[in-house]
Amino acid sequence: MENILLTGSTGNLATYVVDSLLQGGYHLHLPVRTAIEGHGKKTSTSYHTNIIDSEQSGALVRKIISDGKIIHAAVFLAGGFHPGNLDNTQLEDINQMIQVNFGTAYTLARKLIAHFRSAGGGKLIFIGAKSAMDFSTAQYNLAYSLSKQLLFNFSALINESEKSFGITSHILLPGTIRIERDGHGDNADFTTPYTIADTIQDIIEGKEKRTIIDFNINGG
Repeated sequence: MENILLTGSTGNLATYVVDSLLQGGYHLHLPVRTAIEGHGKKTSTSYHTNIIDSEQSGALVRKIISDGKIIHAAVFLAGGFHPGNLDNTQLEDINQMIQVNFGTAYTLARKLIAHFRSAGGGKLIFIGAKSAMDFSTAQYNLAYSLSKQLLFNFSALINESEKSFGITSHILLPGTIRIERDGHGDNADFTTPYTIADTIQDIIEGKEKRTIIDFNINGG
């Protein structure tokens, strides 16, 4: 059974991703800020930890692999949103969004990359945002967009620096996330959580090899 580390497991999107991966037969390792009983499945394990803290992130990875396990992939769903344009966005707002959307990925990803190098490879999967990559829309969510752009560039850097180790980084660029399973509605900027969950599983299984996935461009 392959081991997947997944952050942000208590969020709305994670409900769909966690269910999809559990149904796919993966063992999920779920770091959480507040201790919880877990998802009620024998194939998931929760860890009370702070993934932004370097020591705690390192301890988490060591704990998972302590009995010979290999972490095959990591899915970074932890994040948040803050609106605001140039006129009403303070530096503190940008720093907060960087912590929430980039810091929650960066520190843990560094620890995982070290493990992946010795394990023969692995996959990192990040959630970006289509709106953050379009300056006509990014201007209205400045702090959020800058943090997601940083995540996008980090993913590209990983693919360049770690390709010799068999490590790949993938960033998903969903539009507005809506719950409906069927149909795309009248708004082209639209992605269902089911589509995101299916794509994440395809990446882990090796069916999807693109490192940048814009759902709207590709019919998602």
